[in-house]
Amino acid sequence: MQWSEIHIIIDERLKKIAVEHIEERIKYEFDRFGLPEEKRRSMILIGSIGQLVFKKFLEKNNVKFEFEFQAGKYDKMDFKINGKIIEIKCSGFDEQYHYLNLLYAKDQLYNGLQKKFEYCVQIFINGYERSSKMLNVTKCVDGIISGYIEFIKIKNFENNYKKYFGDDYKVPLSNLKSINQLLEILK
Repeated sequence: MQWSEIHIIIDERLKKIAVEHIEERIKYEFDRFGLPEEKRRSMILIGSIGQLVFKKFLEKNNVKFEFEFQAGKYDKMDFKINGKIIEIKCSGFDEQYHYLNLLYAKDQLYNGLQKKFEYCVQIFINGYERSSKMLNVTKCVDGIISGYIEFIKIKNFENNYKKYFGDDYKVPLSNLKSINQLLEILK
């Protein structure tokens, strides 16, 4: 494997901020999956926790950054470090995540290229229950930063066997680079 993961503890304070953020963000979140509101809230929660996990990681490493905790119709970025825009992709998992991939939708890739995203970081959040397809926030204690990819390189992983909406591009975790390598690049 070319990547090394970083584990970040998801504490009660972080979860509380993410849960509160749902109320503002749900007003603007595009329902691209056609899900009931409860499941949309769960997806927003996974994404919000992931962004806060990355923020916690940057703070722990004394990295100066700009952060947009999206609550408008369109976000310009997730993070910016030294002028470079970093996109965060989050997925929930139940017991294992090593078999998962970084998934990207064609319209999101196009929009990210237009916004000049430089890097994409994959984060996995535990506590996802496959049976209900929902995040159980009480079980959510571990955020795993799996690694990153240069944003433009996502287009090299077109998925010819699409199974779900939004999996136009499928980057295997083995193609991600270590997040510590990204920090070195951004210094």
